[in-house]
Amino acid sequence: MSRSPVARPFALLVAALLLNSCLSVQTRHRPISGAGGASDGSGGIALQVFADDDAQKAGTPGPRGLFIELERKEGKRFTPVFRSLEPAWSVMGLPPGEYRLRFPARLDETGNAVTLDEDPRTVKVKAEEVTEVDTVLEHVDEGLIVAGVVAAVALAIFLDVHDLPVPPVPPIPPPLDVVDAIFWISLDASTTPVYGPPGGWVPAGPGRTPVVTSHFPPDGASVTADRVRITFALSGPLDGHTLQDDGIVVLGETSGLLPGHTTYDGNRWWLVWEGDADLPRDETFHITLAKDAVEDLAGNELAAPVSFSFETAP
Repeated sequence: MSRSPVARPFALLVAALLLNSCLSVQTRHRPISGAGGASDGSGGIALQVFADDDAQKAGTPGPRGLFIELERKEGKRFTPVFRSLEPAWSVMGLPPGEYRLRFPARLDETGNAVTLDEDPRTVKVKAEEVTEVDTVLEHVDEGLIVAGVVAAVALAIFLDVHDLPVPPVPPIPPPLDVVDAIFWISLDASTTPVYGPPGGWVPAGPGRTPVVTSHFPPDGASVTADRVRITFALSGPLDGHTLQDDGIVVLGETSGLLPGHTTYDGNRWWLVWEGDADLPRDETFHITLAKDAVEDLAGNELAAPVSFSFETAP
């Protein structure tokens, strides 16, 4: 049942307030597993977001579509480390210290970011330990948090640090300061947090190949909205000067190549494609983010193109 023009904005406002008041966070620490452990003294964070207590008991992360930020305290400021739209991820190889988790926005059914009245939560990273964080969104209307953002992780590329290019000029808009450390990420909730590059882990951070951490819509989704902002979330800040307007290609099986333009949201590390017209109905679209669509601040491109498909309802 569709909401009225008045009820819908009111429901979104209520959802934002509920997120602040009903979000519960539980943390626990345990030694990092794996051969040798974290011999360099680093630690990690493994996050899972659950819709309610039942989902937490079942071990089912979700809903997808929350914009989650991990930041580290540097002096009197917090600087971003990792961002994703996925409800479960792990970041390893982090220097011990004070970090915080933020939930500043969500995506609606058209892919637009809706700002939430958030309450950042502080977590501690300890040497040679993983901090497991369970976040429960109790009593929040799941219908107000769009489902269907899926992980799309590129293959790990190991770069010779001596061959790294000279960093280009800052992007537009300028990004916030970023933690200057190499770390490892996983978007698979079943991946055991260990130190190093086992299967399922991807290197990230300065000098590393940028990684797509999530995208919207999901692969195979049925979209009912007339227009959708197609979004790719990246693991770090990009150089906006290098962005190619045709970096994201939207191809309909019967309608052909759709006209549109690509922009970079430097505040969220998102690449966003917006069409010039409504989406044709009852159509299948194939989306591709080109390998050379954009570079990060060190001049690195994606390891490979990232593709997915979705349909529009009749």
